[in-house]
Amino acid sequence: MTASKLFSPYRIGSLELGNRIIIAPMCQYSAENGCMTDWHLIHLGHLACSGAACLTVEATAVLPEGRITYADVGLWSDETEAAMRRVLTSVRRYSDMPLVIQLAHAGRKASTEVPWKGGKQIPPGGADGWQTVAPSALPFLLEENAPVSLEKGELKRICEAFAEAALRAARLDFAAIQIHAAHGYLLHQFLSPLSNIRLDE
Repeated sequence: MTASKLFSPYRIGSLELGNRIIIAPMCQYSAENGCMTDWHLIHLGHLACSGAACLTVEATAVLPEGRITYADVGLWSDETEAAMRRVLTSVRRYSDMPLVIQLAHAGRKASTEVPWKGGKQIPPGGADGWQTVAPSALPFLLEENAPVSLEKGELKRICEAFAEAALRAARLDFAAIQIHAAHGYLLHQFLSPLSNIRLDE
């Protein structure tokens, strides 16, 4: 009987994987002001000892207003970087599994309640809510508060925030960085006529 390729080594660029099992990013909605907590140490530590080839840290916001919920992990400040470093240092003490991070901005799907409390949008001015942004001022659901259409200066600021978060991720010695451009979040919103009716370049 032929052995499954699932358990054979694989290479992605310079990243050598011992097998072909990659743990996907899973939002935990358990951060405090963007900072990882002891929950993340337990969650990631458990997965890092699983025998998979690689572990991807959950969607990590590059700006506070880019979080899906107020309890999302971020990597936009020295504080969020330090909190993540504490968790990763402990995880790496017990596992040599390569760690990957997914950088994200939720765009018009930001400012929501955590899933176990319904996951609905929290409007600006509501507790733990803020004004969302998007390519165009089209809400995700008709009954939701519309996002603000991004001006060019804000687009530049968001691009720079992705770059800054990538530099922070490099300092944290991640093996790879994913850019989240799916699931209807900001970068995906630019790719879809459902959320982008801009006429500029």
